[in-house]
Amino acid sequence: MSKEYFKVASFQGHAIEKNPVTALNKTVQVMEEANNNAVDILCMPESFLHGYLKTKAEASQYSIDLQSSSFSDLCSQFKTFQTTLLLGLNERYGDHFYNTTVVIEKGICLGFYRKAYTYAPYDYSSLGRNFPIFEKHGIPYGIVICYDINFFEPARILALKGAKILFCPMWNCISKNAKMLAWMHSKSHFITRAVDNHCWIIVSDIILEEGGSETCSGHASIISNRGEIVSKSEAFIENLLIYSIPTENLLETKENRLKGDKDLFEKMVETYRLRFDKERDQAPAIFQGV
Repeated sequence: MSKEYFKVASFQGHAIEKNPVTALNKTVQVMEEANNNAVDILCMPESFLHGYLKTKAEASQYSIDLQSSSFSDLCSQFKTFQTTLLLGLNERYGDHFYNTTVVIEKGICLGFYRKAYTYAPYDYSSLGRNFPIFEKHGIPYGIVICYDINFFEPARILALKGAKILFCPMWNCISKNAKMLAWMHSKSHFITRAVDNHCWIIVSDIILEEGGSETCSGHASIISNRGEIVSKSEAFIENLLIYSIPTENLLETKENRLKGDKDLFEKMVETYRLRFDKERDQAPAIFQGV
């Protein structure tokens, strides 16, 4: 491979809600900076184009069909850039809505990832069950969106498929009294996923000022596949993190760590089934139709 370094970038900036024109203009501005710095892949925050909306009615108004001419026009605004863009948006697909990150390269949408986990009040969104792998300059990468990074399955599936980098766009609207603020600052969940899956974790995030009941100081960061926080943004400050990953590091493999032991895997699957069967027996209405 001719490239000595693979350059990644994550953006941390102020939340823009229900104003896709302003959000798109900001994205173009950030892309220009990333492209001027020869960044290979830029990760924008979760749902950055529309905002992380709390009701289905809002999502219906502020969403986009990926098959529409409007989306094609959006993609075309990035056709002059060499940098690949990961852009979070609210996807409308028939009667369904998805929290989606699209992959745009030279004005073309290469594909998308739909968020796999959700919680109230955002549970009007349908859940994604596909875990695509993308590639640039021979480096395979995947995407996990915000809440997904708290669970081991999305990251592990992508790592088993060969991903060397996991991009994690986030939009953290966190209650000021939430216990999760402590581990958001410690970044223990990012470190765990990086080490367990031998993947670099590239995190983007929004800034939400402390005017209401929710806040987000921004947690954009870059974590190595050894669990080291090699770069992070300062609280409440807009920033574009840029980091050059040595290509030779991305070519390393930890197959035993990823695959584990077949017998233990079967034991884990059996334990999962027993656990879900138990829950189904205790609360049959919840599992009706499963």
